[in-house]
Amino acid sequence: MKLVRSKNVYTYVLLSLAFIIVNLATLSNLAPWIDEVMMLDTSYNAAFHGRWETTAWYRVVGEYPFSTYPPLYQLTATVWMWLFGGSLVVVRSLNLLIAFVLGGICLRLMRRYGVELTLWTTALFTLLFWGTSEMAWMYRNGRPDMLGALVASLTILAIDHYLRAKSKATGRRAKLGNLPARMAVVACSALLFCSAIQAAVYLIALWLFFFIVMKSRRKTVVTLLPLLLAGFMLGLLLVSLFMLVWCRLEAFVCSLVQYSATLSDMALAVLPWVGSVLDFDVSPYTQKLSELTTDRSLAARLASMAEYRSFLILSAITLTAYAARPEGTLARARTSFKDNLRRLFGDEGFLLLLCALYVPFFMNLAGRFASYYRWMAFLPLLFSVVSMAGRSRLWCALYGLVAVIMSVFGIRSMLHDERLRVGERSSGINEQIRSFVQRQHFSPSDAVVCPFSVFYDIKPVCDTCYFVGIFPTEYISHVDYIIEAPDGDEFDKPITDYVNKLKADTTITLTVIDHQAHPSLTLYQVKKKNE
Repeated sequence: MKLVRSKNVYTYVLLSLAFIIVNLATLSNLAPWIDEVMMLDTSYNAAFHGRWETTAWYRVVGEYPFSTYPPLYQLTATVWMWLFGGSLVVVRSLNLLIAFVLGGICLRLMRRYGVELTLWTTALFTLLFWGTSEMAWMYRNGRPDMLGALVASLTILAIDHYLRAKSKATGRRAKLGNLPARMAVVACSALLFCSAIQAAVYLIALWLFFFIVMKSRRKTVVTLLPLLLAGFMLGLLLVSLFMLVWCRLEAFVCSLVQYSATLSDMALAVLPWVGSVLDFDVSPYTQKLSELTTDRSLAARLASMAEYRSFLILSAITLTAYAARPEGTLARARTSFKDNLRRLFGDEGFLLLLCALYVPFFMNLAGRFASYYRWMAFLPLLFSVVSMAGRSRLWCALYGLVAVIMSVFGIRSMLHDERLRVGERSSGINEQIRSFVQRQHFSPSDAVVCPFSVFYDIKPVCDTCYFVGIFPTEYISHVDYIIEAPDGDEFDKPITDYVNKLKADTTITLTVIDHQAHPSLTLYQVKKKNE
């Protein structure tokens, strides 16, 4: 048994290292984007300039922009940058490390729940975990989602330990439960809230699912809810205290409500009544909430899952496998439908398949299920896939073939630079951006308005970088240079608008210092005419 486990560990480690090497060589092919810059700007300022502040966030309730996201990922990224530096590859490799640990925990959970892990099923899991292009996109950028997935898996591991300890306990200990195991569940739940609020909602979704489907163990499932809620309350308290220290508690609460569709709808319904009772103007809040409210129906949000091709393909194959397995055919012939249903719901692999299909529906119903949250459905699906592959060589071979094909396309997507123009075959775009920034010889005291594309190259150099694709320009008190991206995306347009605004100002002179064609970047020097 130990020899088999060692082979499984070596298989996972070696295949993972191969994917990590490919990723390290191609991380720069993914352009810095708005969420990544927003999440990491505070960490850069803390690690390199000693300030917990940001110039890459939006205004909340009229206050100066401040990162109102739960801070665990930003604190982790700060320590990582302080230790290893702030280059694009170094910063993004943090998520690669987190993903590697996450995969190991997933395999541990599978083994604890009786999934047959052989060399082949471990290789299958590893290929699907690292190789699918959708999963790769999630762990290749600088968002906190992989940390949320890691802490969620640790919480599930703590729950498993608690349930096992509870089932073994006798006498008074059986009534009280294992206190260290309980505290572990509460602590992990608190960390989960501090890493990603949406991941906490995900855990509630899992609890509700198992409460519904596991009728025979419903009492046991119910005992988990107070522990989870206690952990979430502790996490909310910790985040609230953090925001209170920085005098941003109101902004945090408003941001929390704004970006949750459910809380936003509730606030729009309740705020007018609260305003009339307490006699204060709630229009600034309701106006902002109305601007962020989506008109997309639940059906339209669910339809967006059609983009997640690997998830749909694997789900279809697994559903077919359960429908076609020989014992299922015999069961349909000799036993009642109720017995067949009971047998299926006693199969943990099938339950996880249902859970994977249920998660997108619940998360869309609760708010939204953006592309960077899809690990929530993909990881339970991998459990079901590996469980089925471990029972049949035929299905293992079919899954293996699909995994290889998906990995080929996944690696191909990693090798492709998304900024390449149609017909271009070679990249070097990242090097051109780096060269453009380096030849300007910016000083640390320079204040620069810049696009997201130069984020990783300019942040370690300049103390003040205004990313006006998200940062309100009315808070810019002084600027020395502007880097414009004329051919950029919608988030680069505010820079062009700001340039035009300064050109119309008769007290300011804009001088073009440098320009390059591709990627299109123009550097302006900003000076007052009397200087």
